[in-house]
Amino acid sequence: EYLMKLTEAEQRSNEIVRKAQESREKRLKEAKFDAEQELGKMRQELEQEYNSASQGNQGGDEELQQLQEEYSKKTQEVHKQYEAHKQEALDFLIETVLNVNIEVPAVVKGKFS
Repeated sequence: EYLMKLTEAEQRSNEIVRKAQESREKRLKEAKFDAEQELGKMRQELEQEYNSASQGNQGGDEELQQLQEEYSKKTQEVHKQYEAHKQEALDFLIETVLNVNIEVPAVVKGKFS
């Protein structure tokens, strides 16, 4: 009689453990499914964000190209001005260096006289 009760208790405990395992497996499958769906949504959102950003960058590339062209034009203008005024600047520098007034100012002469 005690042996039968013990066997029945063991069978009930085995049934409880089996149901718990089945329940756990079911919850894991549901969690995995939910996670995969959430991951799919996130992936789609990130792809849309990336596509939007890359389309926005195309405008940025055009803007960058426009800035580079503007920079190139301005540097060409600076080089033209340099070439046009280079000789004048050199002449001015040479004249300034070579025409130094070597006379002692009157104020200084007065101190030594």
